Amino acid sequence: MKKLLLSIALVAISVSGAAQEKSLRDIVSEHQLDNGMRFLMVQRPGAPMISAGWIAHVGAANERPGITGISHLFEHMMFKGTHTIGVKDAALDDQLRAKLDGLREQMFTLEREDRLKVRTGQAESMSDPSLDSEDMKALREQFETVIEQQRANIIKDQFDQIYTEQGSTGMNAFTNEDMTVYFLRVPNNKLELWFWMESDRLSDPVFREFYSERDVVYEERRMRTESTPTGVQNEVFNSLFWRGHPYGWPVVGWPSDVSAITRKQAENYFDIYYAPNNLTAVLVGDFDETQALKWANQYFGRISRGEQAPPDVVTLFMPLKGGFDYRAEVDAPPSVTLAFHTTAYGGADHPALMVLADVLNGKTGRLYKRLVLKDQIATSASASEDSRKYDGVFQLSANGKSEVDPDTLKKVWLEEIKKIQADGISEYELEKVRNNLAADNFRRLEDNFFLAIQLLYYDGLRDWSSMETLFQRVTAVSREDVQRVARKYLLADNMGARLYTRKANAEPEDPALADFSDEQKQAAGQMLGQLKSQSPEKQQEMLGRLQAMRSQAPAEMQPVIDYVISKIAQ
Repeated sequence: MKKLLLSIALVAISVSGAAQEKSLRDIVSEHQLDNGMRFLMVQRPGAPMISAGWIAHVGAANERPGITGISHLFEHMMFKGTHTIGVKDAALDDQLRAKLDGLREQMFTLEREDRLKVRTGQAESMSDPSLDSEDMKALREQFETVIEQQRANIIKDQFDQIYTEQGSTGMNAFTNEDMTVYFLRVPNNKLELWFWMESDRLSDPVFREFYSERDVVYEERRMRTESTPTGVQNEVFNSLFWRGHPYGWPVVGWPSDVSAITRKQAENYFDIYYAPNNLTAVLVGDFDETQALKWANQYFGRISRGEQAPPDVVTLFMPLKGGFDYRAEVDAPPSVTLAFHTTAYGGADHPALMVLADVLNGKTGRLYKRLVLKDQIATSASASEDSRKYDGVFQLSANGKSEVDPDTLKKVWLEEIKKIQADGISEYELEKVRNNLAADNFRRLEDNFFLAIQLLYYDGLRDWSSMETLFQRVTAVSREDVQRVARKYLLADNMGARLYTRKANAEPEDPALADFSDEQKQAAGQMLGQLKSQSPEKQQEMLGRLQAMRSQAPAEMQPVIDYVISKIAQ
């Protein structure tokens, strides 16, 4: 999911044509304010737009049971404005938010009794109609009345409108297990606006529409997970694989947690994780660095350092001590995913695992050649190395043809693994991977927006400079290193296998999706769900944006965009 969200975030990339530099350390200027906030600045003369963003070093891994999903909820809440943005009468808004908090506390007391009934088998779930008491109905009616009063006092999407009216584009954000990132492009003569807007939402958060937005997140979870063919099953497998580790719960949160989070809990979370000493900002473009530093101190410097340092994530992965198979029937073609526990980002074996994934991946990789071209038992095959901030996983995935048993796919996977463990890889394969990575390294420095996102992303994992040192470490990987990590990690007692068979009465999958990977199918489903939920006028607007972005999207996203455009047109 992390890589999917990053791909979607980069859909709107526009090539700047800026000069390419050889070393990040030569072009990145790092500064730290007295309150601990860090700024990374990259000068790119001639660029009319500045790519700007900041990262809160907090993600789903920093949560705990009871408030899972709160990091992702903040991604939504940070666009809701402040006392000066997004509201007609700030004093009235304060009163209404206090009323909502009081009513929600009374509702939470009743829900405490309802949870006990669910746990003791007296009700099926928290949505069981038998739990809907007269007291709860009365509170809900009062709650909705105040919500409507609050909506009438709101200037909807004013935060976005201010930026758009001043020529800014691409305002967005993403959350994953390790970070929350906010970004946009701002005209270089409007940079002070960015400093004021971003510091205002950090220094004066009001969490407006908190409870209604919580419901939006709940609906997002329904679209991403519960309404997709394999979403719920993937979630179950993930929790089994990570067994107690913070990566075991979904970024969007458990539904019972999302529906119970209070604004007070959100305020406490914000005070710890959105304090300036837990933030890093990035500017890439044509601007005066001395002036930018003055604005940084003037606007962000007024925010006090956090009183409580973010607590460490101390839970470590518990070894599987024996592989497991998770089997399920789904409304989708047969598929298999093999997951192996590996190492966190920056680990000693991380570069060799990256090379191993690239050797196996792609239409010229071993997996596609074997499963799709030679044996003709799969429509797609891929490998991924996902080293995150606190741990890592190596995955092999394949979508089988309709008549293929997933155990057959698994058997072939294991055969290919054993070949590498026994014989290693060729010098040609290693050189091809090195060339591909060198090209990627060149491209990431070429585009201002891409560079800004990458600096934020790698700083969220460990440190921004590691994106360059990692490339250097990858170029030093040998064939023996790749064989060694295959023998070390791709073992039966370190493996979780996810095997899906199609339900007997399942509707056939759209043939147009046959060549799509699981991530592409998931992205298509999410985009279609979001479009279908909009009015016809809004659909036309969103379709126009998709068509405009299509040529600039990553190659793997272009077929997804084409598919979504065609389905909505129908």
